[in-house]
Amino acid sequence: MPYGTFTLSNLGMFGVDRLDAILPPGTGAIMAVGVSQPTIVCTKDGRFGLKNQMQVNVTADHRVIYGADLASFLQTLALIIEDPKDLTL
Repeated sequence: MPYGTFTLSNLGMFGVDRLDAILPPGTGAIMAVGVSQPTIVCTKDGRFGLKNQMQVNVTADHRVIYGADLASFLQTLALIIEDPKDLTL
């Protein structure tokens, strides 16, 4: 069976805060993205602050995508989302 590379499910644009991504047959991975919403967090200096956060989860067929590579992808995605100016030259 041929495998697609990646599917994106973005129900966050409809206000859904979290969802489970069920892997369709023939797909290597699916990423589910929830809505970005203000959340109280602890800052690096130990204070409380308000930061936009969203839930992202990925389901993958580990016969197709190695788990460590997927974890690295999610780390890179988080860095890009947190600081999108890095996308410009």
